[in-house]
Amino acid sequence: MTVVKFTCIASCMLLLLLSNINSAYSQTEAQKTLTVSEFIEIVKQYHPLAKQANLLSKEAQAQLLIAQSGWDPKIYSNYTNKTFDGNNYYSYFENKLSIPTWYGVDLYAGYDFSEGKYLNPENTLPNDGLGYIGISIPLARNLVLDKQRASLKQARIFRESNEQERILQLNDLLLSALTAYAEWSYAYNEYSVYKEAVRVAKLRFDATKVTVEYGDRSAIDTVEALTQLQQRKFQYNEALLHFWNTGLEVSNYLWLENDLPRGIDTTIIPNAILPVNLNDEIKLSKLEELSEQLKLSHPALLNYNFKLNQLNIERKLKIESLKPLLNFNYNLLLEDFKFQSNPEPIYTNNYKLGINFTMPLTFMQGRGELKLTNLKIQETKLAFDYKQQELLNKLKTYYNELVILKQQIQLYEETIKSFKQLLDGETARLSNGESSLFLVNTRENRYLESQIKLSELQSKYFKTEASYKWTIGTIYK
Repeated sequence: MTVVKFTCIASCMLLLLLSNINSAYSQTEAQKTLTVSEFIEIVKQYHPLAKQANLLSKEAQAQLLIAQSGWDPKIYSNYTNKTFDGNNYYSYFENKLSIPTWYGVDLYAGYDFSEGKYLNPENTLPNDGLGYIGISIPLARNLVLDKQRASLKQARIFRESNEQERILQLNDLLLSALTAYAEWSYAYNEYSVYKEAVRVAKLRFDATKVTVEYGDRSAIDTVEALTQLQQRKFQYNEALLHFWNTGLEVSNYLWLENDLPRGIDTTIIPNAILPVNLNDEIKLSKLEELSEQLKLSHPALLNYNFKLNQLNIERKLKIESLKPLLNFNYNLLLEDFKFQSNPEPIYTNNYKLGINFTMPLTFMQGRGELKLTNLKIQETKLAFDYKQQELLNKLKTYYNELVILKQQIQLYEETIKSFKQLLDGETARLSNGESSLFLVNTRENRYLESQIKLSELQSKYFKTEASYKWTIGTIYK
């Protein structure tokens, strides 16, 4: 009677354990969760590559400042003196203020002094010196565009281009960060499942030993339970290693404000990647609309357009080099800057006038440089066409994957329910003496595998969604 009593108790223990096995898998310890949004915010603010990308805007601003320096007014002063054997051969003191303007016209003013026993007659000036104001005008080459204006226009384009380059670098960084996070989340879910599976297998093994001891089960059931426990421990160790290593990978993206790496420990866990959350995050619009959005706003394609704009400016500059150089200079000369005291017209007296003319006979250098620029434009257009088609095909690929993965996740959720029903049914049959521990373990294995598979699908969906947004160029938002 006592044996029967203990046998019933052992059987009830085993039955209770098997009936509660599925609910036990969902129990986890309270730990601090690092959500996706928190993780991405840390990456954006503190990761060295994110900070490096942000330096591109400052670099472009510095380049623009350099280009604008061509319009800086300049002060020029030069003093030359020669004294030999007690004689002042000459002293010459030049002072000049030059103000460049946008259209290549230079305005300037100056005041010069000279004296000496052996002064060059050309440099002889009135005793009080000679003042002048002048203008220099290009009449052929550099009238429409010169190197200075071209550099400024290109620097402005470079500033916009660098902003798109910054976005591209952030996109690449966030894609790799989100991929690491998805792997970490999947690894944690796998680890949690097998951790609970080990605990349940240990309880089952202990309960089986009791039932075998009192003759309610055959001895082979103990071997079956032990084998299952050993297999669970093996799976748990592999999952634990995977969780540790993916955590280290995630820690590559965690930095502190003072540029120090921020470690990650086992008290921090990832946010669960649930199908409902994924489905809410992305709205699968019409593929045609997405394709048009990609063409108009993708940073890589915008950069190609900026590069073409810069090359077109360079092309106009090369066309200017095919013109002869013809510059006109005029200086109005008077003592003490008393220009109003001169009763004569400014073009009849007290002036200095010059015309400079230079022209190569074949323009070989100019024609060669223009040809090279045209080839660069052609190369850039071909690269643009290829890049656009490549991005469009990637967009279609990720779009199709998201549609199918969404269906696969929904299908596998139903599959897990079916596996659970089979496990519950097999457990009920075991309680009625119509099944075996081997069959229950087999059903449980399929149920655990289906949970891991669902987690894998969810992780893949998350990574595909990140790649999808990366392809459109909006992952940084």
